[in-house]
Amino acid sequence: MHQNCQTQATSFSKSIEFIIFLLFLLGPLTGNIINVLFGVLSADFNVTTDHILIAIPAFMFPFAITQLFSGAISDIKGRIPVLILGLILFLIAMVIAVSSFSLGMYVIANLIGGVGFGFINPILIALMTDITPPPLIPKKMGYLSASANLGVGIGPLIASQMILISWQSIYVLFIVITSFCLVYFIFTKKPPKIVKEESGIRIFLSQLSKEWRRFPVILMILSAFLISHTYIALNIWISKTLTQAHVVNETIIGIILGIAGIGAAITGILTGFLIKRRDAKIPLFAGSLILVCSLAILLVSGDVTIHKSFIFLSLGWILASLSGGILFTSITYYSQVLSLERRGALAGSLTAAYFTGIALVPTTLAPVSNVFSITGVYFAILFVSIIFIIVIMLLYIFTKHIVKHIEKTPD
Repeated sequence: MHQNCQTQATSFSKSIEFIIFLLFLLGPLTGNIINVLFGVLSADFNVTTDHILIAIPAFMFPFAITQLFSGAISDIKGRIPVLILGLILFLIAMVIAVSSFSLGMYVIANLIGGVGFGFINPILIALMTDITPPPLIPKKMGYLSASANLGVGIGPLIASQMILISWQSIYVLFIVITSFCLVYFIFTKKPPKIVKEESGIRIFLSQLSKEWRRFPVILMILSAFLISHTYIALNIWISKTLTQAHVVNETIIGIILGIAGIGAAITGILTGFLIKRRDAKIPLFAGSLILVCSLAILLVSGDVTIHKSFIFLSLGWILASLSGGILFTSITYYSQVLSLERRGALAGSLTAAYFTGIALVPTTLAPVSNVFSITGVYFAILFVSIIFIIVIMLLYIFTKHIVKHIEKTPD
């Protein structure tokens, strides 16, 4: 297997890493621009901002469900063919989005886009690990997490400026990026594909079941689901509340999310280096502490519709994203070191749980918001955060010996 990884690393030029980072940024960027499109889409489609919320689960549910299987499929059939399929579907979705003249058509675009990117996201994680020497995996996972958090942050920032032209121009940009990456993967030199003797449905289900029966993997999946209801839930709910209350415009929201995203990208990179030099204990503790502090600040800030509380709100919001950069990087790292042979399956399981959680955010927090307003949402997220912290501490405890064993094993 070590020889196989060396062959792959020499077959791919450095440009493939750029493409991986670019695509890993594109997914969150696509999913999170909705945070600044509530107003313009509701006006264009003649619906309320609450109706626009349906676009989030429309993208996230198929995105999450597809990833549940796509990573394992790539373990069997190869990474590149699965990526090409995903890019074609995603390109079709972006063309439909540009052409949307109603909320229904826009939702269809998000559905297809979710399926398409579901065939891309976990494969990028596994592909990066395939071409990376084992000692450098934590660092590369930090870079990947940085790309994702940049997408979360700069997506709304870019969108807030491009809607001055038209909201459709954002999706034209996505079409250009997707087309470029698709052409690259079609014509690039492929790595050698090892075809297993058994590659049917039986081996596919076996890949998943072997991992899902392991307690550390269950903890990893649960932590990915719970983290979606922390900093990402705050991004969604605060953005929607500010838009509805007309406290600030989309540009200000985009700037705050941009700052938060850049900060999360930096903490993600630092986390990768720290895990490489030490282990995941310090990042897990630091990320958890920052998350709790951010929620405490948000609770103190009170009603987001009051202008004088906006500084505290912004501080808590940014700190939450910084914690997300640390914690998401750590969990992603675990998905690539708990198994040598089924990295695709683990990456798919991780991202499926994460994006399923994001898809459920509007459903789970809407009743709380309706009864207790944004303050109730903060308390709900704090409660979830405490459970999340307990789970990741258990994850660290139960994986220490596994990680040490795999890090000593030649790939």
